[in-house]
Amino acid sequence: LLDEKSGRGNIIRVQVATWNKYWLVLEKREFYISKEGEEKTGKSKGFNHEDLQLIVDNLEEVQKLLEKEFKD
Repeated sequence: LLDEKSGRGNIIRVQVATWNKYWLVLEKREFYISKEGEEKTGKSKGFNHEDLQLIVDNLEEVQKLLEKEFKD
């Protein structure tokens, strides 16, 4: 998890995630809390300037996390 912002019942995270059980990717995704109080996955989002600056500032960490795909 690189960043998390919340507001109006939604949470937006920039994180490394697994897609299709095989690929590690860097994504920005919205999450929301259901009426039952459970966190649910929402839609993926596009990166903005602030997100790109976060990635640049943490590039070594992001690279290490994404390289794990090839070591497992």
